[in-house]
Amino acid sequence: MEPSSFDPSLPSIRLLQTWIRDRKILSLELTDGRRLIGVLIWQDQHCLALQPTDSDDPVLISRAGMLLVRPLPRGL
Repeated sequence: MEPSSFDPSLPSIRLLQTWIRDRKILSLELTDGRRLIGVLIWQDQHCLALQPTDSDDPVLISRAGMLLVRPLPRGL
């Protein structure tokens, strides 16, 4: 998906919206090797906003900087 387009009919966008609505705890692996864990609070065509489990402040993550997004089981 190109960063300049945002198509809410795409399955990936719909799945992320479901995870936002359900407040799923996610693991995001970034291109620089870091791993972030938290709850996704919103998305747009350029970024995702993640509320880390260890911080009160959300972080913005560029879609281009992500390798993997996956839900974690509750309790981790």
